[in-house]
Amino acid sequence: MQRRKLLKTVGGIGAVATASGAGILATTGSAAASTVNISAGNPGTVKNDRGDLSQVTIDPEFTVTWEDLDDYVGKIFYLVEAKVGGGDWEPIYRATPWIGFEVKNNSYFRVEPGTTGEYRLKQPFSVATSQDPRFNDGDGPDISASPLVIADEQGKPDYSSLSFPGGVDIDSFLDGTSIGGASDYPGAHEDGGFQNNYHDIDAGYYGAASDTAPLDNGDDNAGEGSTKTTPVQLRYTFELQRPNLSQLKYAITTMYGGQRVLADDQATTWASLSDSEKKEAGASRIDGLEVSDINAGNSEIVMYGEDGYTDFGGATPSGLSYSQMQNNDGHVGVMVATTSFDVSVTNEGSGSGVTGDSNTGAN
Repeated sequence: MQRRKLLKTVGGIGAVATASGAGILATTGSAAASTVNISAGNPGTVKNDRGDLSQVTIDPEFTVTWEDLDDYVGKIFYLVEAKVGGGDWEPIYRATPWIGFEVKNNSYFRVEPGTTGEYRLKQPFSVATSQDPRFNDGDGPDISASPLVIADEQGKPDYSSLSFPGGVDIDSFLDGTSIGGASDYPGAHEDGGFQNNYHDIDAGYYGAASDTAPLDNGDDNAGEGSTKTTPVQLRYTFELQRPNLSQLKYAITTMYGGQRVLADDQATTWASLSDSEKKEAGASRIDGLEVSDINAGNSEIVMYGEDGYTDFGGATPSGLSYSQMQNNDGHVGVMVATTSFDVSVTNEGSGSGVTGDSNTGAN
């Protein structure tokens, strides 16, 4: 049983998707440019007597860099989508990690905020994400992330059956314009939950792109066996965002202790400040950050309508849809890349025979 389960699973090291040097080498004006390079190696062929598999996964690594922007980058939004065989593009994972103002430079990931900076997963997603303190906060059992599920026997969730939070419907959920929080939807560690949705880090939101039916190979070929190869496409979308007051509250109160934000006035708390005072407090304490970089509400894309870059047709800069980003990847704050790999499933040949001895006798 253990061996059979292993043979039916495609993923892990065999299907790692790697984004190498994904980034922005940008100076404002005509020199601005963005590039992403992402590859995916083909996993090994699955072989078994029924020609079926149980799971296809990816465990991506990537680096996002930017240089000489006019706006300070405080967050990275990224979306992972998959298309199995002749199916449609389906979202499987989204996240908007805050780039900490105290630089984290360890063996798992590196974060560097600013007008020039970097966000890099130095280990596969499942390893690096598991180091997030929200997974392992010391208050209970540690919960590890897993590789992202492209297809499994549970399949794509029935999103139409969801009870959405206020302001969200199925269209806004699937196009990313209004989605709520990860905890509004079944989690990866719940029975029947969405395979890639993690409440602990408020990221994921979605499940697999497909069940395994398009990948399974039921053709025994009259006992000769056969191999079926199915393409799986991946699309990665990245967006650079400005910091907002919620992020600054976390950064400043962590740096300066509890709710106190002014070192020379221990009675002044974050809650007692106006929005403009909060922006001033952030800009005065964080190198390279200016008041004009900070959004009071939701974080907006950098360089929105600036220096000749598009304003996305007047769309809300803090609520761009997935398609609006993907249709405007010439914008310095948007990077889109697709890659693919093949999944091969062999239905092994069959045979039958009879052996024995009739033990005949006569007398």
